[in-house]
Amino acid sequence: KQWYQRRVREREQERLYKLIIGQLRSDKFEKVAYDLTVALKAATGGFMISSAPTNRLSQLVEYGLRYEEVNEETETHSKKLEMGMNLGPGLDLEYDTDDMNSSPTVVQYETAYVTSHKAPCRVACFTSDGKLCATGSVDASLKIMDVERMISKSQQLQRQENENHPVIRTLYDHLDSVTALTFHPVTTHLVSGSKDCTVKVFDFTKANVKKAVKCLEEGAAIRSIAFHSTGDYMLMAMDHPIIRLYDYETLKCFVSSNNHAQHSLPVLAICWNTDCTMYASSSMDGSIKLWDGVSSRCVKTFSDAHAGADVTSVQFSRNGKYVLSSGKDSVVRLWEVTSGNVLNEYVGVTQQNHRTGAMFNHTEDLIIAPDEKGMAVGCWDARTAEPHPQLVTGHNNVIRTVAHSPTMPAFMSCSDDFRARFWYYRGI
Repeated sequence: KQWYQRRVREREQERLYKLIIGQLRSDKFEKVAYDLTVALKAATGGFMISSAPTNRLSQLVEYGLRYEEVNEETETHSKKLEMGMNLGPGLDLEYDTDDMNSSPTVVQYETAYVTSHKAPCRVACFTSDGKLCATGSVDASLKIMDVERMISKSQQLQRQENENHPVIRTLYDHLDSVTALTFHPVTTHLVSGSKDCTVKVFDFTKANVKKAVKCLEEGAAIRSIAFHSTGDYMLMAMDHPIIRLYDYETLKCFVSSNNHAQHSLPVLAICWNTDCTMYASSSMDGSIKLWDGVSSRCVKTFSDAHAGADVTSVQFSRNGKYVLSSGKDSVVRLWEVTSGNVLNEYVGVTQQNHRTGAMFNHTEDLIIAPDEKGMAVGCWDARTAEPHPQLVTGHNNVIRTVAHSPTMPAFMSCSDDFRARFWYYRGI
């Protein structure tokens, strides 16, 4: 056995020396190659090692270095994902923080990947662990992308390109525009809503299945979908004033027993707080409503929340103390849940014609929102409402939504130019 292992090592060394000699001859260092050949024969007492001129060694070194860069990028990303579960308490205006805001502003992000649909791209979402991202389009298609692959795409070797393509699934089953999109928090399901008045459930582990495994038909176009953290219940907003709550397994529907507490015009957005004791809704009637997460009883209404304009998005802070909203009055507002007071207003972007929305970044240090006029992304300090420079995105039509990763400095921008751009901050 020892003799065999020694012989294997000798063959590996001989192969290496042949590569070195061949590279030297390829680079016109004939004398150096000859001297090395003579020295090796004298040192080993063996035969003269000869090799034709070849640049194989330089190719192997180039591939090896590029592969190492990909691994380092992937390792850094994996560490960020591990850190994602320890992002801190998030925004809390009751306490001063001694730590300077270390989150990168949007102008520090760069495009890591671009994917195209065949029509305007309207919605996007991430999984709760930030590993997958999905987009939906007016062409009725859905795409699911691997975040790690998008980040390392530009670094990958050419021979790895096909097997490591960022788009891992393209799904078709809707008959009209995809208008709502979310991942199930527990299962491997992507759930989408559409103008075709259906909700479709796709199992993205089934590579060859592009159709939905479950379908729910409604009487109006779907606007927003949100899951309870257990995955057992699904909230749904549509072109109708009444919010639906579904048992995800049985698809049994529940609505609030008090019709007078409902919105007076269609609901545009809906979301749960972190512990699912409450959910929030926003509507074309200009109001924001807070609902008990168990009884579905309306516990608070912020009337005329955006000067009578449509309220296009709502999001709870992680600690549940605040609600972030945006409206077609081009103002983003931060509300205190207990008092119903506006604590901050974030101005500087134009949002008048579309349901573009606003959201926190992953640490809740910043707030981002699309600007309809400049085809840019606005950014503010969440605590002080101080504006930061806008990100010029390169989109050549209106940005309809931005979706920020819950675990890392990355977001997706979706535009009427048919493209979705994945943005990432590489500076950490």
